[in-house]
Amino acid sequence: MPDIEWQTLWPMIVFAGLLLLMFWLIVARPVQQRQKQRKQLIAGLSEGDRIVTAGGIYGRIVALRDDEMDVEVAEGCVMTFDRRAVSRIRR
Repeated sequence: MPDIEWQTLWPMIVFAGLLLLMFWLIVARPVQQRQKQRKQLIAGLSEGDRIVTAGGIYGRIVALRDDEMDVEVAEGCVMTFDRRAVSRIRR
């Protein structure tokens, strides 16, 4: 009798495992990769980088501190942002 139960459960276990693998490949792995890229972006900031903030403000980094940065958005106009506000670096 136990052999019959395993024979009927085995395909469901394999199917569930395949679903978990597909979920990881399609959802979890890309999220982890984006988080890694974001951390590298924030850690790699340096003075003089031209950036775009999450709010769409363009500027140039003039000073960096632990969690903050000063960004010159216009000549003589410097704003302070959290480092995590950087959306991308302009090339």
